[in-house]
Amino acid sequence: MLLKQILGEFLKIDGVSAAVVVGRDGFVIESAASGKMDIDALGAMASTGLGTSEAMGKELGKGELRQMLVELDQGPIIMSPLSPDELIAIVASNEANVGRIRYELKKNKDRLVAAL
Repeated sequence: MLLKQILGEFLKIDGVSAAVVVGRDGFVIESAASGKMDIDALGAMASTGLGTSEAMGKELGKGELRQMLVELDQGPIIMSPLSPDELIAIVASNEANVGRIRYELKKNKDRLVAAL
């Protein structure tokens, strides 16, 4: 299945406005979004934020980062490494069910990696 189609499935979850696969270099590989959003800026910042959190986990001896949740006034951003070279960021509103997003992300991780 095409990566864009899999990302589009995340947009069917109430409150999700974007699902973006990003390279560790910060460049967007593929995205699905509803509404206006600077996807390239999101990609660059997601890569930096995830990398910093991974380094913190290693420094503190907490192991590998599996998922990261950033809670903001206007809704959460959920990020997760997909491979050593790619990650995914999902942007949602406050109305979104974070548990469902996390579940769908975990359930679809292998499909996302296979589509890369």
